[in-house]
Amino acid sequence: MRIRTTFRTTGTSAAVAVIAACVLLTGCSSGGSGGSAAATSQQPVAVGLTSAEQVASTLEQSVSTMTTTVVYTAATDPDHLLGKTHGYLSKVAFSDSRVQPADVEGTKSDAIVRGGSVETFATSAQAHARAKAIETGAQGSASAGEYHYYVGTSLVRVSQVLTPAQAQDYELAAQSLS
Repeated sequence: MRIRTTFRTTGTSAAVAVIAACVLLTGCSSGGSGGSAAATSQQPVAVGLTSAEQVASTLEQSVSTMTTTVVYTAATDPDHLLGKTHGYLSKVAFSDSRVQPADVEGTKSDAIVRGGSVETFATSAQAHARAKAIETGAQGSASAGEYHYYVGTSLVRVSQVLTPAQAQDYELAAQSLS
């Protein structure tokens, strides 16, 4: 006696399978910056972008007004966080030609307000924690209102002098890399 097994797929079960696959894929994708700590620690890392210098160089290809100005070392890092536990692994400063000289008069040549910086961490959770620390401590400081975007494990800090529409260039570039 021969037993023949057949699998039948009805229109309804096929639709359920497609919907289930979509739900699973959506649940695994990274959302915006409002994700939970568990979700942010599992964000995809942009392939091949393991340093702040690499991230900045790639962003420059999309944001024509951006120019990397300083690649920091542990000796030159103004925040003294480079290479320290829970600090960043690499950092660069960049300028943006849309920032007017009058808006940054009296600031250092590598100040965030002149354009921004990229700080790369071991995990994306550390990048998000750094942004939160900046936002918490920024009330009334020079960094109040700066824009924050993420590329894998990197935090892209953008000058508050730029308008939201101008800063959106960085947001779109960062999203295209993540």
